[in-house]
Amino acid sequence: MVLAGAVPVATAHDGDRPPGPRVVTEGLDNPRQLNWDQEGDSLVVAEAGRGGEQCTEAGCVGATGAVTLVEDPHRWTPTVSTVADGFFSSAAPDGSFAVGANGADATDVAGQYLVAGYDPDRPPMRNGAMLVAGTEDGQEYLLPYADLQAAEEQLNPDGAQIESNPYAVLFVDEDSGVSPDGYALVADAAANAVWKVEPDFSTATEGAPPEYEITVWATWPTTVLPDGTDDPAGPAEFVPTSLATDEDGNVYVGGLGSERPGEASVVQFSADGAELERWDGFTAVTGVAVDGGHLYVSQLFGPTPPLPPGETPAEEAPPTPGQVPGQVVVLHRHHEDPVRWAIDVPLPAGLAADGRGSVYAAVNSVAPAEGIAAGAQNPFGAVGGGAVWELDFSDTYRLDAAGE
Repeated sequence: MVLAGAVPVATAHDGDRPPGPRVVTEGLDNPRQLNWDQEGDSLVVAEAGRGGEQCTEAGCVGATGAVTLVEDPHRWTPTVSTVADGFFSSAAPDGSFAVGANGADATDVAGQYLVAGYDPDRPPMRNGAMLVAGTEDGQEYLLPYADLQAAEEQLNPDGAQIESNPYAVLFVDEDSGVSPDGYALVADAAANAVWKVEPDFSTATEGAPPEYEITVWATWPTTVLPDGTDDPAGPAEFVPTSLATDEDGNVYVGGLGSERPGEASVVQFSADGAELERWDGFTAVTGVAVDGGHLYVSQLFGPTPPLPPGETPAEEAPPTPGQVPGQVVVLHRHHEDPVRWAIDVPLPAGLAADGRGSVYAAVNSVAPAEGIAAGAQNPFGAVGGGAVWELDFSDTYRLDAAGE
């Protein structure tokens, strides 16, 4: 059967498991990237936060971002804990659509995490940074480590507006027998680039972290207009939002594609940054994961992004209240022109596959813990609170064409 070969083994229900997705944990504020810890048995969840009480016309800011650890997520009652918090967050007054701790990954140092986010000591939205957080000798620490805004100002790899929006991070361990070592890759949506942050551990002292070098690991040309808006006459921007790696060390980068229908892509790179494969035809990619044979892709709004209230084209029906959009698409990454299958998942972002058939997703990824109320400015109706689900692929449907 084509279906059996295209979707993960988790399509078959466990004898005691009811059909449908399983809620692993809930009560999360704008959950985004998912990663596995270094042991591969706990999920690292980035929470972009819910803004704060200091509000302007641009939104509300506060130190509400966090990193959450879900131990043994396959269990019915996993252990869930906050392992780092206090990260800068900016959101709408209701806590929705936050930017903040958008990405997180564990390093080879016990209890230490890398965070793609913002330096709280710099002006808002000109403070993109990779932070290091954790606990040492019982004391929590949060260090704005790599200044990505400065790298953007100096290098500006896409040649467009000077802006940094770190959205995902991947720790790359070059030698599992040595600690600390390795480097980080950071997907920067606004810079249209993936940065490589490489520490020089020989320079570290007891009172200071190691020096580092930031280089451009990958970048994509931009077509935005001088005011920073998308150029409808040009090709879509890539806008990297997601990172994943496979057992061979290859890196997968997903892009938003200017939120144009069918214009988003996922690119596979070798460990040294050479492009190996590309899958096009997605829409607004916000999460990527792989296992031995499959590629999983989050489409934040499903195949068609919503327009602001009152701007729905006449030939398209407005969204039905209560029908929250979103899809996770799965395909066989070793097949040429593979068939694509999808399941409906509300506003998904980060994905993680355990290699044993289970796939996890950050859902309602633009909502605070209590969800988003229905209202005139909300085209979706009521949206549930941020959560992590284990997905059920038994009800996949075939996409007749890429991105549809």
